[in-house]
Amino acid sequence: MTVTWRRIGRDGLSLVGVISAVAYWTHLTATGGLPVDARAYWTADPAALYPGEAGLGTNAYLYTPAFEFVVAWWRSIPFEVFVAIWRAILLATLVWLAGPFTILVLFTVPVASEINSGNIQILLAASIVLGFRYPATWAFVLLTKVTPGIGLLWFALRRQWRPLGIVLAVTCGIALISFAISPGRWFSYAELATSGAAPSVAPYYLPLWIRLPFALGFMAWGAWTGHRWPVAVAGTIALPVFYTISPSMLVGVLPFAREALGRRLDQRGASPRGLVPTAPTGQ
Repeated sequence: MTVTWRRIGRDGLSLVGVISAVAYWTHLTATGGLPVDARAYWTADPAALYPGEAGLGTNAYLYTPAFEFVVAWWRSIPFEVFVAIWRAILLATLVWLAGPFTILVLFTVPVASEINSGNIQILLAASIVLGFRYPATWAFVLLTKVTPGIGLLWFALRRQWRPLGIVLAVTCGIALISFAISPGRWFSYAELATSGAAPSVAPYYLPLWIRLPFALGFMAWGAWTGHRWPVAVAGTIALPVFYTISPSMLVGVLPFAREALGRRLDQRGASPRGLVPTAPTGQ
């Protein structure tokens, strides 16, 4: 194995990113932070997941009942333990996606706030990235925030029907199992989802209907050119509610940026191998 300054720089930055992620996790665990979204998942009442008039712009349990397969069993442990593990998962996912760029994005307001609150944008980004190799991971997108699933149009526009078939089969299978367990939850979720348009909230005040054409535009351009990173961008733009932490989902672009950088360095004959993660491939 040839050791180059680029490899040393890459590995050094990756190590700094890991150390920074551990330090941030330690800080949040010691201080508690403000895990408003994680608390919404943990405190949700399985017997009434969608009570009252919960609005789409508030911190509440707003995902499909299938999300219970992810979070229900966590309620058997203390909340402090749950949120510590949840944040560790988010940080580990970020390090996997960003690699040597972790230190550059970790302490930006959207990413730091995302991890503090314990939302799922980073997990959505990972699902989209992995979805090009393992289409079934798109089920997580469709069964949580739903609208970023617009990214599946990339496959349709490129006539890649097999991945679409896998996504639909897995998503429908999980949804049907969830429905069989508790059909009432799905009726309540349908009532919530159709109760009104997603609101425009601070600081951007951009409702979904304004953002949707831009998401579709990115999607069409990406499909036409064969680039994959616009899928992560389009999914971010198409989030049901767009506010402070929403841009954190753009970390889904980084694996493709790293891959492109690796190819560029390859062309110059000095590429540091291992710059990109193993899962995503494409532009």
